Amino acid sequence: MTPERWQAVKELLAGALELEAPERARYLDQSCAGDASLRSDVEQLLLDHQEADTNFLTGTAFISAASALLGDEKRENLWIGRRIGPYRIAQQIGVGGMGEVYRASRADAEYKKDVALKLVRAGQDSSFVLDRFKNERQILASLDHPNIAKLLDGGTTDEGVPYFVMELIEGQPLTQYCDDHRLGITERLKLFLQVCAAVQYAHQRLVIHRDIKPATFWSRLLERQSSSTLALPKSSSPNLK
Repeated sequence: MTPERWQAVKELLAGALELEAPERARYLDQSCAGDASLRSDVEQLLLDHQEADTNFLTGTAFISAASALLGDEKRENLWIGRRIGPYRIAQQIGVGGMGEVYRASRADAEYKKDVALKLVRAGQDSSFVLDRFKNERQILASLDHPNIAKLLDGGTTDEGVPYFVMELIEGQPLTQYCDDHRLGITERLKLFLQVCAAVQYAHQRLVIHRDIKPATFWSRLLERQSSSTLALPKSSSPNLK
């Protein structure tokens, strides 16, 4: 899909979402002007949008509430010390809506390396969540940019839980790094240009990060120069289903 085509699809989708379901067919009749392929693309996205809403209400929200009652600490401890593939999990370093991120180390004596390992959260094993997680993994596999954390490995645990392994970003959230080092406007703008370069690279591949904020970017020192890295994206792409 070309950028121009995707722009047309986005505009039609936005217009359709503002209408009630019975009015959408007439809107697409008028707007697509006989372009069956364009209409099909928009209708597929409308179906995906409806499915996402349904699964959120029946699955994700309920599971999140149940997880809160059970307590995150008990679920976290289920993975600490366990080996997944050639990696042994050491500690939890992040948690999101559908995934948990752990610090892990290579444990097969082949070589030493610390990594970030992400798993689907305990209990979130619906087909919708698993598909979303695998989609995120495929998106990461398609990206290769110096300011985007790289996918290193992936697979499925013995329990059938999908996971992926990324480079571990050692550093600080970008705004904290700037404040701690008292960076001036010029130095901050240089880092911001790296942020823009990473986001532009993703956008050029029709990948949209849906949770951009300062904490999403981490600064690390490389050869005495600061480098900002986009870590663990929460993304969506029309080309990766």
